[in-house]
Amino acid sequence: MTEAGVDPNEAHEGGTAAANAAALLHDLPEDFDQLVRMTQSIMNAAPGVEGWNAFGGDHEVHMMDVKEHADTLARNIQAGATEGARTDEASSEDFASASSELNRPVNFGPSFIR
Repeated sequence: MTEAGVDPNEAHEGGTAAANAAALLHDLPEDFDQLVRMTQSIMNAAPGVEGWNAFGGDHEVHMMDVKEHADTLARNIQAGATEGARTDEASSEDFASASSELNRPVNFGPSFIR
């Protein structure tokens, strides 16, 4: 049998980082379109380069996909953290505390550190 665990606080931090990254990509499609238009105006001197509108239009769709994937990733990480916390909470009800003191030191605290 395998075990899996999650630290909900750490997972939420990852979700927050992903949400911050997604926020930075919020204007990506518009920024990309603006860069294509600026490049087009610079490159239109004779003999000129054609196809900028098609290139910009085709790839702007991909930039929108990147933005949407980043948003979805952030939501999924946060949802996973929440679900992990719920699972831990539900599982904790099955555990009972020890009825007596342990007769040996536990591996933490000042007595363990030498």
